[in-house]
Amino acid sequence: MANRGSKLEVGTEKWLKQTGGRLTVLQALRLSAQGLAQTIQARASWPSGPSDLEASNQFARVAASRKELDKVLSSVQIRALDRQGQDVLNHSCRTFLLGAALITEEVFHRLDLTVAAVAALSHDDGLLHPSTPGACFTADSTIETSQMMASLGLPEASAEGARAAVISHFQPRLPANPGAEAKLLALGASADVMGIGLRKIHPQLIREIWQEWPDLGFLAHMKKLLKGEITRAPRTRAGILALSGMPYLLRKTKA
Repeated sequence: MANRGSKLEVGTEKWLKQTGGRLTVLQALRLSAQGLAQTIQARASWPSGPSDLEASNQFARVAASRKELDKVLSSVQIRALDRQGQDVLNHSCRTFLLGAALITEEVFHRLDLTVAAVAALSHDDGLLHPSTPGACFTADSTIETSQMMASLGLPEASAEGARAAVISHFQPRLPANPGAEAKLLALGASADVMGIGLRKIHPQLIREIWQEWPDLGFLAHMKKLLKGEITRAPRTRAGILALSGMPYLLRKTKA
C-alpha cells in the first residue's frame, strides 16, 4: 500500500482511497518540513493590514458568504451541532468566513459557495468520529460531506468538489490545480487553528466573526484531538503534524 501511495499525489481522493491517508517515510518527512516552514514564515512576517480596497472586498465577500452559510445551516445545523458540538461547529463557520476573507477576488468569483460551506461544515467531522484505526480522519469527514450534500439535493459532481476540499485541507501545500473551494477551506482552517493570515484581515471583520461564532474552548479541544491522532493514526498527516508540534503552535485565544 505504501509503495502505491508513493506514486500518488498526497491530498487527492484517489490517494486517500488507496492508502487510507497513510504516508510513506519520505512523504512524512516532507510534510513535517513544510509544516514547520509554514509556521516559521507566518510568525516571522508582520504584514500590514489590508488596503482600503481589499478591506472593502473582504467585507463584501464575507457578507455574501454569511448569507450562504445561513442558508445551508437552516438545513444541516441540527445534525452538525449534534455530531460536532457548538465549539467545533463555530470553528467550521469561522473557517468558512475567514477563508472567504482571505481568498482573492478572482478565486471568490470561481467559488460554488454552497459547496464551500458544506466542505467547511464537515471538514473536521471525522476527527470527532474516526472509524478506522490508523486511517486519515478526512476519509470519515468526506462521508459526512457527501451526506450533507445529498440532504441539500446537490449532484454528485458538486459533492466531489466538496470532498476534494475536505481531503486536501490538512496539509501545508495543496495538491496541484486545487479548486476554489479547496483554497478557501485551507486558508480558513489555517487561519482559525494556527492564526496564519489573520493579520491580513480587517480587525473589525475579525471581531464580527468571533462575536458571531466564539471559540467556546475550541483550541483546548483541538489540541486534545490532535494529540490523540499521534497514537490513533500516527502515519497520517494529522498524526505527523501533531508529532511535529502542531498542538503546541495553535493561535492565541480570541476574546
